[in-house]
Amino acid sequence: MSTREAAVIGIAESEVGRLPGVTTLDLTAQVASAAVADAGLDLGDLDGLITTVPIVGGFPRHAVAVAEYLGIAEQMRHCQSVSLGGASALAGLVDAFRLVRTGACRAVMVLAADTPRSGQDRSASVSAFSAMRHAAWEQPFGMLNASAYALLAQAYLHRFGLDPDALAAIPVSMREHAVGNPRASYRDPLSTSDVTASRLVSSPLHLLECSPISDGAAALIIGRAGSGSAAGRNVGLLSGAQGYVYDHVAYAGDLSRTGCRLSSRRAMEEAAVGVDDVDVALLYDSYSITLALELEEIGICPPGQAPDFVASGGISLQGPMPTNTHGGLLSHAHCGYAAGIHHITEAVRQLTGEAANQVAGARIALLHAEGGILSANCTAVLAG
Repeated sequence: MSTREAAVIGIAESEVGRLPGVTTLDLTAQVASAAVADAGLDLGDLDGLITTVPIVGGFPRHAVAVAEYLGIAEQMRHCQSVSLGGASALAGLVDAFRLVRTGACRAVMVLAADTPRSGQDRSASVSAFSAMRHAAWEQPFGMLNASAYALLAQAYLHRFGLDPDALAAIPVSMREHAVGNPRASYRDPLSTSDVTASRLVSSPLHLLECSPISDGAAALIIGRAGSGSAAGRNVGLLSGAQGYVYDHVAYAGDLSRTGCRLSSRRAMEEAAVGVDDVDVALLYDSYSITLALELEEIGICPPGQAPDFVASGGISLQGPMPTNTHGGLLSHAHCGYAAGIHHITEAVRQLTGEAANQVAGARIALLHAEGGILSANCTAVLAG
């Protein structure tokens, strides 16, 4: 089936950060209206809707509730809520392409919105993240997301005999990109000494190695290639794949591998591309260790060498693999369960020559997103 039978023809993003007085549904309406306008359509042209499930302001059948709120429920041929954590938006994008390619839908909106920064207090946030851990084998021992990722980081550093602060170069690189992106939440320059001087959240992870939670939203319209995009966008999907090894870290057994290796291999084989064919990478970076593991499991750098690869400029705008050119989750925004959708909008901007930190001649983008603790993994290859 031709990759050009469907395309991303519209995108929209809200502001990110602390957005007091704005609800998840407010952001939903804002980006939905803007995305269809960007595609040269209106809400009445949609017959498919895929949403992530927000931490704040969600509904049991969230996509149906959003369609109801937007006044488009009756015209929906497909309405789906994806609950794969940070992998939800990318998995939803892949599903949207399939719906349009097969003719099941004419135009599908993929929408992610959440307000965990201003929509709940700190205790509610802690409770929400605690509830994500296994009720029998993780919650009773006080494991939160940060401590679960710290477990992966401790194992990684020990396995390769690396310095406890070896991962500090990763948030510095993300900040370097954010400095040039006016949409990013955090744009002050950052040094490795700033990272290592920030307080330990869960050893060995420092505060600046953990992505700050934000409010925010984005939406994408997938329709027939060349079907009237007002902005002239026509970004295709070459492949999309998922991969799983465990759900809860307590059941992982072997901390040296995750489903990222599976999903990335499957996606690149399907797309018939290798790492050398990729012009820009958009990889989930909830914590410094997350990006390090992904860089190695995808094959962008050898095992144990991600810290040196990043420190030497490997993922910089001028490096061999420009990565998270918008600043990533670590400096642009981590919008709760909407996290990851801004990696997609950045990939589209790169492939259409509109990015703030444009990679010259970008034609192939590799995206990876993960939910849980590198539990649910989705990889996709987009082409401009």
